[in-house]
Amino acid sequence: MSSGKIKLLVIPSWYPPDGGFFFKEHSEALAGAGCEADILVNRIVGLRRLRRVKKGEWGKFVVRNENGLRVIRSIYYKIPWNEKLNIKRWVKSTLRLFHTYHKLFGMPDLVLAHSVTWAGLAAAEIHSKYGIPYLVTEHRSFFVQRTEAARKMVKSFYIPLFLQAYSGCEKLILVSESMKTGILDLLPGLEAKITVIPNMINVDYFVFPEKTRKQEPFVFLTAGRLAEVKGLDVLISAFYILKEKTDRKVILKILGRGEMRKELEEQVKGSGLEGQVIFTGRVTRDQVVREMQDANCYVLASRYEAFGVVLIEAMATGLPVIATRSGGPEYIVDESCGYLVVPDNDGELAEVMLRMISGYDRFNQEEIRRQTLRDYGSEVIAGKYIEVFKDILGEK
Repeated sequence: MSSGKIKLLVIPSWYPPDGGFFFKEHSEALAGAGCEADILVNRIVGLRRLRRVKKGEWGKFVVRNENGLRVIRSIYYKIPWNEKLNIKRWVKSTLRLFHTYHKLFGMPDLVLAHSVTWAGLAAAEIHSKYGIPYLVTEHRSFFVQRTEAARKMVKSFYIPLFLQAYSGCEKLILVSESMKTGILDLLPGLEAKITVIPNMINVDYFVFPEKTRKQEPFVFLTAGRLAEVKGLDVLISAFYILKEKTDRKVILKILGRGEMRKELEEQVKGSGLEGQVIFTGRVTRDQVVREMQDANCYVLASRYEAFGVVLIEAMATGLPVIATRSGGPEYIVDESCGYLVVPDNDGELAEVMLRMISGYDRFNQEEIRRQTLRDYGSEVIAGKYIEVFKDILGEK
């Protein structure tokens, strides 16, 4: 810390362009709060992603300045159908990257790993070899442990790897209280390490619309991966019920792509909702912001959710929200900004969507944004991380 700043190395389990925009914005916020933050990205590339690797990204140690951050990028080529071997090889590959990194740029004071799978494991190996203290921030929604499907995502051979990563860390930061029960059920004895710090919002990116939102048609919006865990089949079913109960013109926009696209489109066609349920496919971050600014309500129908960062992104634009009691949303949504419903209940969801339409004007959109920035603004959350870092390093 010769510069007086905490030298932080961030290792994300995934990173743009493969998702992980939160990790990027989180690191930028920490840099803005006084850290010297570098990012070590060991991108996992399989056959489907090969065509998305751009010219200049094939190197094994590419150093760039990305919006003020020093980002070190490398490529790891995934072996098909062998997850255990890939985990082992990726961790070793990341360890080699770190060796090159510290020779060129010196040792960091701390390593921050985003998610145990598998940046947390790589951080544990770095600690074992170099003695550098590390933290793990956990984002994985399967730790909510609300359903059998979530539990099945945790394979038996993961458990000792989780234990290795978590047992050596200085702090295990969870993004919601709902994760704590699930993790402690799976791995008892970690409670002393756990600190809960929620996700943050980029206050300069997700902003209030310039014009007042129109209510005709009334647009419900949802965004994310088109997967079973997101409960989009239930949302479409609820939208069908809603259509039978209102004369208002309503639209449901679904942003994103995923393995359930065809199945969901068939559900829409079978329900006669074509033209009223709109699939956009893959969208950019700028498009997501614009859609949030144009919509009337954001709906998160997940079956389980560790936090629900998309909720606070929507709320930062002033949108009222509807979310399921699926883990994280219970700690975000209250009557001032929206409604909570139980997962997998299309009838209750339809009733609340109808209530949202009829009582829309009771929500103060400017106040929704103010409260969101107060609780989840990047400066607020970055400040909490800095306090944790100083505590670990013994600073005042």
